[in-house]
Amino acid sequence: MKTPVRSSRGGLQYSGRIAREAFAEWAESAEGNAAIARLAARTGFSFFGKMRAARQQMWRELTAAARGDSVAAAVQREIDAYLARFDTFVFADGLPAVMVDLRRLIVVPRLLVHGESYRRLELALHVQPAIGGLAGGESLRKWLSVMLVDSIAAAVNDAGPSIRHPLPAGDGWIVIGVDEQFEWQIPFDGPTWHGHYFVLELTRRPLTRAVRTAAADGLAQLQTGLPTLSYVHRTEVIRQAVLSLDVLFGAKSKRRPLSRPA
Repeated sequence: MKTPVRSSRGGLQYSGRIAREAFAEWAESAEGNAAIARLAARTGFSFFGKMRAARQQMWRELTAAARGDSVAAAVQREIDAYLARFDTFVFADGLPAVMVDLRRLIVVPRLLVHGESYRRLELALHVQPAIGGLAGGESLRKWLSVMLVDSIAAAVNDAGPSIRHPLPAGDGWIVIGVDEQFEWQIPFDGPTWHGHYFVLELTRRPLTRAVRTAAADGLAQLQTGLPTLSYVHRTEVIRQAVLSLDVLFGAKSKRRPLSRPA
């Protein structure tokens, strides 16, 4: 399946390629079908039917917009920022952590990372004329933002970050592991965004074999301990982190960790 974001040489690159299967899922949803119906109502006679013609038109406009230079540049900026923001996320209050050779190994829930990335992508796309003018309107733009976030996460997973092959994560941090399944909150409507990243602090001391072994032990310790957290505790971890991130990111309004885009 085509994917708009790929892992390449330790980095994440925007390809602008959207899988038609992914678009079809949105088009068959209640919001997607309603958007297509509105466009069909403004469409003249079509031998193959107005709904089909409207859907084809919307697909062509979306793929053309996604490949445009201005949109590609805006999306790539947000992709680059995805990993760079970890040097802020690690300072959120209440995140589980252990010490490894005087370095912090911190668990960063993907719900936090993806929520921030979604908000910024949605805003970046909103001001792009090629995206703002799409017949699918706000529903299509929000779907595109969520799909891009999911594609970024998939590209990170494909890179396979580990203690031997880490991914740079902002100033002085590296991602050494990914969990895709852990539930930080009971799922609601919209993206679930399960799992978390394991982020290790860098120091002036090199990552020797002893340090890598200690980091692997610390990661195993966290993996064993996290499932013992109650859902109340997990929700509290997210709540504390969100409140502190409002300050760290300089947000003007509070985030809502229990509300995710449909």
